[in-house]
Amino acid sequence: MKAIGKVSSLLVIINLLFACSNDKAEVKTNDENSESKTQVQEEKDKDTNGKIEQNDTVDNDVVKTNRVLTEDEVLKAIKTQLKTDLSKILPSKLPLSKGKHLTATTKSSANYYEVVFMESDKPISINNKALKNKHKATVIARLNVKKYANLTKSSEQIAFEDYSKLGGQKVDLGYGITGYQDAGAGSVFTSWNEGRWALNTRSLTTKGEQGVKLAKEATKFLETNTLPIPKPNGLVHLDVERSGNRITWQKEKIVYTIDQVKDPLDALRIATSFEN
Repeated sequence: MKAIGKVSSLLVIINLLFACSNDKAEVKTNDENSESKTQVQEEKDKDTNGKIEQNDTVDNDVVKTNRVLTEDEVLKAIKTQLKTDLSKILPSKLPLSKGKHLTATTKSSANYYEVVFMESDKPISINNKALKNKHKATVIARLNVKKYANLTKSSEQIAFEDYSKLGGQKVDLGYGITGYQDAGAGSVFTSWNEGRWALNTRSLTTKGEQGVKLAKEATKFLETNTLPIPKPNGLVHLDVERSGNRITWQKEKIVYTIDQVKDPLDALRIATSFEN
């Protein structure tokens, strides 16, 4: 009986040792699996970070997102790219062609920022190197905002004129507004004033009637759309030849300029989408 008891005790001890050995092996295996999973996850994280960095820095024209950003979302994203002490004021609407996507390049400093608005066939991230390729993106408009040292300097950028005092051939632009036509250096200018704004159109001397037509179209458009309230003045220059459209206005020492817009009425649409 004593022998049987010793054998039984010995079997119990062996079983206990075997169980402990299995536990240790299981713990070690789990630790190894956990470590292996961690390494795999780290590799995935590296890959993901690499892709994000690539979209920001490499000539990769497609933005890898789950959905396409709306125009409003792109405008908000543009503001985050501007590192400036100035208030970040942008137009709320851009004249995008049907099926195109809005993007931009930006520059900024403490007292200055520039946004070149562009459209592309495929979504392209803001400030992506692909935007340097004219075949991938087309400029819609450029906005410059600059703070000058004083009001005198900022006013010099506007060159406001009261055209009624300069004379010229009178032209009825409708809505009770009188324009004044003057010619020189191969161009015909049709000029008028609306409130604190000075406005003019330019056409070639051989196309003088087109300048008057554009002036009338602009006057009609501004009957139902409002330009920003300048402090003190603003200037609109619209070009029949679509090469020099420019809208500039002051907010005291800060000057806003819209240019590089091909369609003169599109320039007005952009300017009138700013909040007053």
